[in-house]
Amino acid sequence: MLIGVDFGGTHVKAGVVEGGEVIRSTSAATRAGSAPEEILDVLAGAVLALSPTPQGVGIAIPGEVDSEGRCWRLTNVPGFAGIHVARELSRRLGGCPIAVENDATSAALGERLYGHGREHPSFLMVTLGTGIGGGLVLGHMLYPGANGFAAEFGHLNVDRGSDAPLCACGQRGCVESFAGTKALVRRFKELGGGETDEVLAISISARKGEPAGVQTFEMLGEGLGRGVAAVQNLLDLNAIVFSGGVAASFDLIEPYVRKALKTYTFAPPLSEVPLLVSGLGERAGIIGAAYLTTL
Repeated sequence: MLIGVDFGGTHVKAGVVEGGEVIRSTSAATRAGSAPEEILDVLAGAVLALSPTPQGVGIAIPGEVDSEGRCWRLTNVPGFAGIHVARELSRRLGGCPIAVENDATSAALGERLYGHGREHPSFLMVTLGTGIGGGLVLGHMLYPGANGFAAEFGHLNVDRGSDAPLCACGQRGCVESFAGTKALVRRFKELGGGETDEVLAISISARKGEPAGVQTFEMLGEGLGRGVAAVQNLLDLNAIVFSGGVAASFDLIEPYVRKALKTYTFAPPLSEVPLLVSGLGERAGIIGAAYLTTL
């Protein structure tokens, strides 16, 4: 039995995976401001809700982790720096083996095995949500990097101006500071769109042609496009794959991403890279996490 857990900024989702399908799942909310111990208890509880005696579990976390399962940083979930996530969860789950990986890298593994990666040997997976993540596959091989930090797409700098928006990582002008949920909500309010904490309301506004919604998605697409252009100039990938909740509105984003690609890539073929939405949807993280234990 393969169990994958996708630990997001506000929710934990877990599932039993067979043949690339989530056959049984559960979810739980993580309370804002919770201590790491409390969140680890929620993660363990989600697993135990699926199996009282798990044989092995893969965990996808929204930050950087080393090969031993020790967390370096979770930008949007404070308090986890230095926490040995694998060891702490194994202790809570009766000593079962635990594999821990960055959430976007886990999603990229799921995509490689059961999504667009079957047709595209090299691609960047971009996860759009509270944070902006990235996972990299090169020549059909998952590439986590020497220290587990590869493809931190959300923290690629796309604006070096002194007035560039501040990112949760402490730097200014990161992709995430233009394309993360907090950035979108902030920009929408600045443009007179009103109060909201969900991207859905911004999407509805954009589909109505309202300036606040349209301009917010323009900012999102421009930020993503500049980042993708930098990646393409370096790697010349076969595809860019988007997942996460915001990807449901990718038709509103794609024109701005493509425009930025045409502006910032140094050769026309680089700007024509396929821009794809993951068919695995929000299941990509769970599916990929489950298969971490098979690597």
